Amino acid sequence: MPTLTIETGGPARVTVRGPDGAWHAPDDAVRDRTASDRPGVLGMDLDPTDGSAIEPGYTAHFLVDGAAEVPVPRGACHVVVERGPEHRRVERVVDVGTTGARVACAPGRWADLAAEGWWSGDLHVHRPLADAATVLRAEDLHLGAFVTRWNEQAPAAGGAGSADGSGGAPRAALTVDGDRHAVAPVTEDERGGGAVLLHGVDVPDLPGTGADDWWSPPARTLVDAARAAGAFVDAEKLTWWDAPVLVATGAPDAVGVLNNHFVPGGMLANEAWGRPRDRAAHPGPEGAARYQLGLWYRYLGLGVRLPASAGSASGVLPAPPGYDRVYVQAPGPLTVDGFYAGLRAGRSVVTNGPLLALDVGDGHAGPGATVPAGRHRVRAVARTAPGGAPGGPAGSSAHGSTGGAAPGPVRVELVVDGRVVAASDGPVLDTVLDLRGAGWVAARARQPDPRTIRLAHTSPVHVDGPRPDAAEHRAFFARWVADLTAAARAEPARFPTATRRDEVLDLYDRAARFYR
Repeated sequence: MPTLTIETGGPARVTVRGPDGAWHAPDDAVRDRTASDRPGVLGMDLDPTDGSAIEPGYTAHFLVDGAAEVPVPRGACHVVVERGPEHRRVERVVDVGTTGARVACAPGRWADLAAEGWWSGDLHVHRPLADAATVLRAEDLHLGAFVTRWNEQAPAAGGAGSADGSGGAPRAALTVDGDRHAVAPVTEDERGGGAVLLHGVDVPDLPGTGADDWWSPPARTLVDAARAAGAFVDAEKLTWWDAPVLVATGAPDAVGVLNNHFVPGGMLANEAWGRPRDRAAHPGPEGAARYQLGLWYRYLGLGVRLPASAGSASGVLPAPPGYDRVYVQAPGPLTVDGFYAGLRAGRSVVTNGPLLALDVGDGHAGPGATVPAGRHRVRAVARTAPGGAPGGPAGSSAHGSTGGAAPGPVRVELVVDGRVVAASDGPVLDTVLDLRGAGWVAARARQPDPRTIRLAHTSPVHVDGPRPDAAEHRAFFARWVADLTAAARAEPARFPTATRRDEVLDLYDRAARFYR
């Protein structure tokens, strides 16, 4: 076959679809070789209205560092080159003849958030640590947390944990370009109660996923031991059954507001084996997304400070590292300690679409800050790449409708205590809000995409003063914990021994007392 030479001008992610309808890539390229375009969670919809769907093509991409030579059939080849949201997406249709062809597709930078003191990260990456340097550069990430141990999975080759499982605060197993860090070890504990990510520690005796270990020992036990060693604790998503228990008995350092159910080719509109949402109140993909946000808003309404984080689970789910990314405000040049300190403090914005900023009051307080109760000027700005909109992989069905077209209006909203109080269909929302009696204010933005949900959300700015009554939120989570407790009592087979059962029930009782 002839060769198509693609010049990207630097690190990038590339997809190529030939005239035969097949995707093409160099045999030795760095690729996501473990994710699936049809992950098992697609089959976990509880109702036909869930409508979980993923457009195929993600796994066809490959990473390059300046140029690639791709064997392709003769004819019109569709090329897409990307490098994260701060670079323009480039599409070309190239006519490849018998002698091959060459095309320049450099995704130019249109925004530089690192220069503004905001650093990009993905807290949930299942890609080989050996590929970390290529991944960080090609996706324009400054921090990636690479999972090195997962239940029932052998420890990742090249992991950074010691043989005896010692660990501590998150640290870089690899640093490239001075400010791009691959964090390892990272342990993911994912069982009956859900998933939690422990950054900085390797847990050698991680429970399995068999019947005896599915519900016990509780994740709380692992979290407490990891935290005592200095680990950063990220709750992977809030729909998991154990989420209100984890929050009530020692809140995590951050929560996955954007997580692996948001993928570029669609939306996983179910809760997997977590607590099912009310489908009548929250139907379909839009309802699933609103439900996830609503859970976070309820915790914030209780006065619990839960900074927003994000993670793609790239390597398992069909999304590139940094598709769901968190930007953290930290001094430069970026260090691992500085990133996690900023995230713990709530100085974060998550996005898989627009780049969003928020400031409140004369002091221009941003996410994580606290302002006094009163009237404040609040300004939110959402930015998108000029001259283009998000699209699918090369030659996908969505391409004709979105690729290269002018983006629709970005919807910007201000949220106070879980309610939208102001909105704009332009990129800037600038207004005055009376925050007396409020607990928090945040901004969110939506970018149109016919295939999926493109969302950005800031962590909240907190308001110092009397808070709204939280009785409804407490009652909501009290019912959740009561359901969890009832199931544990009704299903003795969940626990191999009475001692293990009682340990879990005692934990649930602690959580129940928190929500009374």
